[in-house]
Amino acid sequence: MIRRSVAAAIAALALSAPLAGQAPAVQPPSRPDAYAITNATIVPVVGARITNGTVVIRNGRIEAAGAGVATPAGAVVIDGRGLFVYPGLIDSGDRMGLTEIGSVPGGQDTQELGQYNPQNDVISAVNPSSVHIPVTRANGVTSAVTSAEGGMIQGTAALIDLAGWTPEEMATKGRVAMVMTYPRVGGGGRRFGGGGQGQGNQAEAQSRQVQELYDYLRDAGAYNARSNPVPQNLAFAALGPALRGEMPVIFDVQTEGQIRGVLALADTFKLKVVLRGATGSWALADTLAARKIPVIVGPLTATPEGDAPYDAVYAYPGVLAKAGVTIAFQTNDGGEGDARNLPYNAALATAYGLDPEEALRAITINPARIWGVADKIGSIEVGKVANLFVTNGDPLDVRTQVKHVFIRGQLMPWDDRHTQEYQKWRARPKP
Repeated sequence: MIRRSVAAAIAALALSAPLAGQAPAVQPPSRPDAYAITNATIVPVVGARITNGTVVIRNGRIEAAGAGVATPAGAVVIDGRGLFVYPGLIDSGDRMGLTEIGSVPGGQDTQELGQYNPQNDVISAVNPSSVHIPVTRANGVTSAVTSAEGGMIQGTAALIDLAGWTPEEMATKGRVAMVMTYPRVGGGGRRFGGGGQGQGNQAEAQSRQVQELYDYLRDAGAYNARSNPVPQNLAFAALGPALRGEMPVIFDVQTEGQIRGVLALADTFKLKVVLRGATGSWALADTLAARKIPVIVGPLTATPEGDAPYDAVYAYPGVLAKAGVTIAFQTNDGGEGDARNLPYNAALATAYGLDPEEALRAITINPARIWGVADKIGSIEVGKVANLFVTNGDPLDVRTQVKHVFIRGQLMPWDDRHTQEYQKWRARPKP
């Protein structure tokens, strides 16, 4: 609820009414200097919960957060009585801004021709007007790692905030990681599946692809070792930060065999590795923890492979976390609009052994640390960018309603397609 003295002045400019049970949609006539969320339970993620607390937002950042914090004069006040304030959720793997309607080829910009495209910067392809962006942030997801697909090296992924007029404006980190895929043998590898007609041919093809990847990285390393390489090779030059350990490399993998191959590759080229997908990583949990290799788990809506246990997909995040592996969640399963279900992927893992507090960290502070932006986002701390949201309950609970969303300190309007459709059909004439 917003204090009446303020609400009366801005209610006329609301873009649309929220879903039943949500707070009034608010679009201030100008960008206020400050907001104050009062009387709320603050969940900073990196510390104990604060009851009856106040969060002050000014100039896009968190100016104060805690109990007994004074409300600045002139601030837009949101009464958080009975509500909770959480840091914005971060999806560590999706195709946000790259895809609209799966059945329409013109709405897809997810891959380029060829196996090796390290020079591709996905940020240049992001569509800020995607209808999936407001739908996703309406559920508390404020940031996402978006990346291309296809081939062995897809190019750089981008960490974006889900607000902004241009891709560059949305970018928190436009080149957050290089994305690669390690070859695999079809059928699930040594532990999951295996066998079947053509397995020998598949293994031969995998071996050939692995050798090609090694050769490509060696050539790129030799190119980047030159002081003034001629002729210029943009693809090799783009791999320079990854080969120097300045940029992490996301490896999209599934099986234990693929993961072992990635570890050998990382040792050879001194790569800073982040595994993504990696349903077979439970078998190497202790190794990954010792090597401090983070794993982006999910999507948990996937189906277990081959002869894997029925709960393999749902339980492996908990196995990894208990072993000491830093985990974060992704939602990319090839569909459109799945990112809004990020908190429910984490929630499903809690039913199979993942601690609920760790699940919350895995969609907030953990990804911020993995992507090198923990000084900016991922928790509610003074000085950080004000990416946060207000709810009436636990965001991992599907019954919880998001009341307000802030990105970079600005209150987001309720202009998403779901809300618009709800209001349209709710207002239809009675028979």
